[in-house]
Amino acid sequence: MVILKNNKVKMAVICRNVRKFAPKFEFAYPMKRILQTFCGLFVLSLALTSCLGSDDDTTTYDDMVIKTFKLGTLNRYLHTKTKDGRDSVYKVSYSASTYKMNIDQINDTIYNADSLAIGTDIAHVICTVTTKNNGAIFLKSMTSDSLSYFNSGSDSVDFTKPRIFRVFSTDGSGYRDYKVSLTVRQMKKDVFMWTTADISEFPEDHTHDNIRKAAEAAGLTYLGCTYVEAYAMSPDGYLMESEDLGETWKKDRLDSDHALLPTTSLAFVSWELDILTDYALLVGQNPARSSAMTLWRKLADYDMEGQWVYMPWAEDNRYYLPRMDYVALAYFKDMVFAFGSDRNVYVSRDQGITWKTSSNYSYPTDFNATTGYQVAVSDDDTLWLKDPASGKAWQGILSE
Repeated sequence: MVILKNNKVKMAVICRNVRKFAPKFEFAYPMKRILQTFCGLFVLSLALTSCLGSDDDTTTYDDMVIKTFKLGTLNRYLHTKTKDGRDSVYKVSYSASTYKMNIDQINDTIYNADSLAIGTDIAHVICTVTTKNNGAIFLKSMTSDSLSYFNSGSDSVDFTKPRIFRVFSTDGSGYRDYKVSLTVRQMKKDVFMWTTADISEFPEDHTHDNIRKAAEAAGLTYLGCTYVEAYAMSPDGYLMESEDLGETWKKDRLDSDHALLPTTSLAFVSWELDILTDYALLVGQNPARSSAMTLWRKLADYDMEGQWVYMPWAEDNRYYLPRMDYVALAYFKDMVFAFGSDRNVYVSRDQGITWKTSSNYSYPTDFNATTGYQVAVSDDDTLWLKDPASGKAWQGILSE
């Protein structure tokens, strides 16, 4: 406590209080300079009080509490490509004051509720910190126990690792440490990214190989299968089904004329709707459609015999799948992906009714094939793309 006698402060007592607690830590600056700073601050406060003509006693407090913690303007470093395909990095600044900093007074931790924008530089952070009853703030070194005085609103802080902010009470009775950490979003949400992969790890289903061989032996063009049955196209344009892994084949049921079935550029994909039902989608070219691909779908049920349903193209539907010479289908993240030979990736979120392109989805930059490539989805929910001609493969991941 500060002792008053005849309305004057004994400076020896003040300095003695500082010396009492100073041995608890190692200062980054010489001890003499720290003592001079503390004593100077007290002298200045007393001088201001005297100038104002106040007769009140100077009051100190035992509070060691951070009340607010606010981030300032931060820099982001973003990657882009120049017109000639070279990688480039550019810097933008944004105000981070809207990011709420949670102060956990029970566990003495401070952290941002929402991750900062991707690419944010947290090695040079300006932050404004306030304390209860003007407790002094010091920042602990990242490599030792030394402390340095923190100038709120002006000092740049490196938050690449959690930092310790130490608050000293004005009465010199003790201090309190807060662990402060910042997190940055590492990848944008719902961003699709390709990485090069080993082509030998491309997921293969050898059950399909055996059914394909059986279909070819029967003079059929194999399309694909669900867990219920397999499908193939006959030379005279009929859809065939097999319920015994290709040993026997029969004409499948259709809700429309088989003349509406696709005849060339065929692509097939299926996925599980529920425990008893699979959804099958067939895409291809039909001479009757000059600008759009022809689509058929079937619900393959374990308990009921289903049929193929023709999906007519309405003239006012702008979001159709364009006619292409080659297309590969995949069901990924509850969406149907169509990789077209026109170098576009089409996505359907309504099981093939509408198709849209998006800047989120594209081919790998080093992918050059226009036909013969394959797509698949592995058990770990990763999309795969393979070009047998070049011997290359890629893995696609969608951030969450």
